[in-house]
Amino acid sequence: MVKLNWAQNKNEISNEAGVQLSGNMGPNLDGGLSPKELLEGAVALCLSITLQKVLERDAVEADLNEVEIDVVASKAEGVENHFAKFEVQVTFPSTFETAYKAKLLKIIERGCTISNTLVSDVAVEIVER
Repeated sequence: MVKLNWAQNKNEISNEAGVQLSGNMGPNLDGGLSPKELLEGAVALCLSITLQKVLERDAVEADLNEVEIDVVASKAEGVENHFAKFEVQVTFPSTFETAYKAKLLKIIERGCTISNTLVSDVAVEIVER
């Protein structure tokens, strides 16, 4: 579970371990991540975790410092309240063969709970506590 509290003029986002980061109202602002950036980060992190599990399962040793995952969420023209597309670019370690990279792309796409949730019919229920 994640909690958001307004404290010291900031949106503080925490989990059971405590405050982890601050939220901000817009992208690329100092002092925290915007909701869009958090969503993009959730997709990237989920794909990264899935990739790490697959590499472990396959007993593949790799320099994970070479892995980069870039996610850009975009809205359709004229649509203000939801994202229409998430573009994801993955950079794999240079030692990976082309065929293995193609296989990994399919596996991490299928295995990522966050991106699978975004493409499914999901309900968000908002209630007063």
